[in-house]
Amino acid sequence: MSKELDYLSRKVARGHLSRRDFLGRAAALGVTSVFANSLLSSGALAEGPVKGGTLKAGMQGGASTDSLDPATWQSQVPYKFGRQWGEQLVEIQADGTLKPKLAEEWGASPDAKVWTFKILQGRAVPQRQGHVSR
Repeated sequence: MSKELDYLSRKVARGHLSRRDFLGRAAALGVTSVFANSLLSSGALAEGPVKGGTLKAGMQGGASTDSLDPATWQSQVPYKFGRQWGEQLVEIQADGTLKPKLAEEWGASPDAKVWTFKILQGRAVPQRQGHVSR
């Protein structure tokens, strides 16, 4: 029975058997669900990480008017999505200073209506309204 359970847990870890099927087969072998779940988790951990998959996150605060413009982010949904979608030009540190991210240099016109960013070599950024120099 032990060999069968090890075999089944490896199949689950490789994605060849669903958790539901594993628990059903373990129950048919007379194993309690608590023990089967512990076998399942140890078998999955032994296989290591697997590339790919889907991350599902439950968040509140999304709206149909959400934008990719960081200046409009007012809830966790656009903020989290925006942080995963693209890199920032600069990052504001806890002490209020700016840390370079995509931009290695930046500056503004005297009236602060036009900003110029020098992008780090080898980093691609989409062209948007405004001026971006390389």
